[in-house]
Amino acid sequence: MKDEAFGIVPILRQEDGDKFLLIQHHAGHWGFPKGHADPGETAIAAACREFEEETGITAYDLLSEDAFMEHYRFMRDKKPIDKTVTYFPALVKSEIVTCQPQEIKDYAWLPYDDAVKKITFNPARQVLSQVYSYLKNSGALL
Repeated sequence: MKDEAFGIVPILRQEDGDKFLLIQHHAGHWGFPKGHADPGETAIAAACREFEEETGITAYDLLSEDAFMEHYRFMRDKKPIDKTVTYFPALVKSEIVTCQPQEIKDYAWLPYDDAVKKITFNPARQVLSQVYSYLKNSGALL
């Protein structure tokens, strides 16, 4: 069975360097805000809606329509699920987070090196590395 979700890799520009927003899901793992699309919703619209719902952040700019994907497999009701999550990097304009309590247990704004260590699963860690390289190569990294 296949499952798709969409999310944002939130980036906060600060004088001492970029910070990335990680959220802790109630299951305990750390990663990025994400969720499923509503019927008829585009990938970008779903990513933005889920980001706003989960974090309360509405002031941000998508860097581009370039997408970064993670793939993983897990079991649900003894059936394998192949999941793909498509992420879009975005520059946020405020570090104030209002967590959606049903979805998020905790959050942290972290510089790249700390964020890589905090992320629980390798596929999400790889997404962060790809976004970081993208920022460096495009000259957008602080």
